[in-house]
Amino acid sequence: MSQSIQNDEIEVVLYNGKQIERIDYSTYIREKNASESDVVWINVDKEKDQAQIDTILKPFGVHPLIIEDILLEGQRPKLETYEEYAYLNCKMIYFDGEELAYENLSILFDQQTVITIGDHDGDVFSTIRKRLEVPTSNLRQGKADHLVYAILDAIVDAYFDVLETLGDLIDAREEDLLVKPNMDLLTILRQYKRDLLYLHKAIWPLREVLSRMINDEPKEIRKETVPYLRDVYDHIYQCIDSIETYRELLSGMMDLYLSSISNRMNEIMKVLTIISTIFIPLTFIAGVYGMNFHYMPELTSQWGYPLTLIGMAFIALLMVYYFKRKKWF
Repeated sequence: MSQSIQNDEIEVVLYNGKQIERIDYSTYIREKNASESDVVWINVDKEKDQAQIDTILKPFGVHPLIIEDILLEGQRPKLETYEEYAYLNCKMIYFDGEELAYENLSILFDQQTVITIGDHDGDVFSTIRKRLEVPTSNLRQGKADHLVYAILDAIVDAYFDVLETLGDLIDAREEDLLVKPNMDLLTILRQYKRDLLYLHKAIWPLREVLSRMINDEPKEIRKETVPYLRDVYDHIYQCIDSIETYRELLSGMMDLYLSSISNRMNEIMKVLTIISTIFIPLTFIAGVYGMNFHYMPELTSQWGYPLTLIGMAFIALLMVYYFKRKKWF
């Protein structure tokens, strides 16, 4: 039994070089009023539910295996081509507050229609929506494959935004590391390292997807769009290079943290050693005069006690002077 579809959860845009129209999903399915020159973009921005996904995709004759892939969490980026359409899966990555959000994005497209399905609310398509409002933009003049390119370009641009933010955070932590290293800072650095690892796992397979779209040229991809896809391909490599750079930087920072902790421990041990060294002769003198022998001439001397204290203070000052001359503290 199918569930009802909320129109505010599904964005349907019909556009061409002359006009753009936004309509309800139910109206579009009922009337199918898109002309041959129109590009249709259906964006599902909601929590995924199998019954509703079945209802949304049923009018388009989508294969059940594709629906299974759409519903699968943690899907690896990939491209599959069918007789009537192509299916592409990739990752949208962006900051949701202070946390990184990893969202599967499924893209189904033919020569006229593009369907995008995310995992939950939120996307990185604001720039695409703005470009669609400009009649002279390449996006408005292009076909469905150009919209697919624009979607991939927006996703990769979001990768750059994430990496730039992570880079700023890493730089700030590097300053903290030099001033006051602590365990909380080490925990944060380890979290950044995990984030970069997940980014690498999400972005690296997208190279193969773009390579297939460029070289195999599925029938849904026109030759005019291939140069744009090559540009996205180059951006992906730039992202991967940035990830590797930040990972090496973090490894160096963690080594620096361990070195800083070791140096602090050495400084503490040096101070304790100096203090102990100063008190060793004083303890020896106190130990000598603490022996309970009856015949100790200094015990009966009127100046024995103050002279002993003066001698001990002189020895302590002499050792402090010696250590300073040696620049040990």
